[in-house]
Amino acid sequence: MSSSAPASSSSNSPLPTGTNSKGLGMLAHASIMMIDDEPILVEVVRTFLAESGFTEFVSITDPTLAIAAIQTQRPDMLLLDLKMPKVSGFDILKMVRQDPYLKMLPVVVMTSASDAETKLRVLELGATDFLEKPVDPSELALRVRNTLAVKAYNDRMAYFDPLTSLPNRSFLMHQLAGQVRRSARTLSPFSVLQINLDRFNKINESLGHRSADALLVSVAERLQACIRGTDGIGRPADQPGGNSLSRFSGDEFTAVLVDLPEGLLAGQVAKRLQDAIARPFHIDGNELFINASIGIATFPNDGDTAESMLRNAESAMRESKRIGPKTIRYFNSAYNRESADRLALESQLHRAIERGEFRLLYQPKVDLRTLEIVGAEALIRWQHPERGLLTPNFFISIAEQSRLIIDLGAWVIDEACRQMAEWQHLGIRDLKVAVNVATPQLAENRLSKDLKRSIGRHGVKPSNLIVEFTESILMQNDQEIDIAVKAVAETGVSISLDDFGTGFSSLAYLKRLPLTELKIDRSFVMGLPGDKDSAAIVGAVVALARNLGLQVTAEGVETEGQLQFLQSLGCNQFQGFLRSKPIAPQDFIALLK
Repeated sequence: MSSSAPASSSSNSPLPTGTNSKGLGMLAHASIMMIDDEPILVEVVRTFLAESGFTEFVSITDPTLAIAAIQTQRPDMLLLDLKMPKVSGFDILKMVRQDPYLKMLPVVVMTSASDAETKLRVLELGATDFLEKPVDPSELALRVRNTLAVKAYNDRMAYFDPLTSLPNRSFLMHQLAGQVRRSARTLSPFSVLQINLDRFNKINESLGHRSADALLVSVAERLQACIRGTDGIGRPADQPGGNSLSRFSGDEFTAVLVDLPEGLLAGQVAKRLQDAIARPFHIDGNELFINASIGIATFPNDGDTAESMLRNAESAMRESKRIGPKTIRYFNSAYNRESADRLALESQLHRAIERGEFRLLYQPKVDLRTLEIVGAEALIRWQHPERGLLTPNFFISIAEQSRLIIDLGAWVIDEACRQMAEWQHLGIRDLKVAVNVATPQLAENRLSKDLKRSIGRHGVKPSNLIVEFTESILMQNDQEIDIAVKAVAETGVSISLDDFGTGFSSLAYLKRLPLTELKIDRSFVMGLPGDKDSAAIVGAVVALARNLGLQVTAEGVETEGQLQFLQSLGCNQFQGFLRSKPIAPQDFIALLK
């Protein structure tokens, strides 16, 4: 069997020099893998290395798993025993040196054999160094330190561009190969952006190599700043699975973006990169303007190897240059259609509010004790002139990314208040209506103003309006968000926490913020009453809310069994298809009657 500790660096990344308390600098964070079938010896070596400051240690005690572990985890250094059952150290060393991406991996052989024949054979196979068993702690630490220091220097020379200090093409291919394996194993997409500077040759010809080189350095700095600062993809490039920027060739750069939820997000990152490059550069007293054409390939749709991913990203980049300067193109035509589709929807969204194309449907909220309708949740729909009635899945993310969500959210609040006023005119005065809000509405400090304006305009009771937040908003622990939420509470409306338990739940915000209701997500309700885990979670949420003096509403109730279980817990309200799907206002009135 094998055991491992997480590694904080990989053979993809050189180890910069510096100092810390042990004088090792970043060498202390190198990943050292030991392959030995003697667990006791492995633990002894682990202890020796930890005492010397090397804490990132990976152990493999089953040699049959060694090659797969090396290829997957990419250690910075390998400590290898020779005599092991089934697969010997000689076999592992031979396979490592035959792998084009592992052939430069430092391998220190640990063996009790001292004969010249064994040493000669190991050296012929490509061993970096020897350590004789039993291992001397001081010698072990020095051999490890020196081996890693040499590796750091060699990596810097082999894998980095001397002009921009960015990883070079060799590094990129090494990284891509590892990323393909990781993404294939985890079924997670990643994108490759091929970035080519438009008209760079003309600048080179006009101003000379010195200015052109200075421009490339400045471009690299801007691109790197964008990659590191992009929302959701901000992990350091020198960690496995992180994002990185490489200098591919003269005026071309390559960005590798991982953990993206969908290929289109890579297009948004590409747009940020283009905008950063488009700002003027001041080089040797000259103000220079330059643009970039970008091609995008996304794994696994656009390639299943490092070579195919890069080739297809280059193909998309060439297509973008053919179309014209400052263009972004996806390799796959399906992505092109999707991108064009989203851009078309965004354009249409700008006019949809003015044209009155949005609708609010209302799903009843039912008192679990009396089974009477006591409220409703307002749910937005888009009556698209060509596509029919669209649910939020088709347009909310576009609205959030384009900042249209602020105006759209204000419309939802106003329309819900208008409908409440109409129902009050019909004699329905105590019906509570909930509306959903998004993070930008709070961040822009617009929400409390929109609430006051709509409540005053339509003359509704603030206490009859409920504002629903999701955990993702409140978990930001941002002082401005807290202030905005409290400003909302001061308007007199109630505040509900939607989808409770599906995010990174914390009891801190339950105490910190003026909440009045918790909503149990449908993912917990659907397993009731048979699923013991769901039953335990729902029971705990109801008990927690009761102790905090909060209302509890369960979403997604579809069966009588779920209803009865929630009643037995003392849950306050429910909504779901068991009572009604979201319906138009006139149908809601009919349902009440």
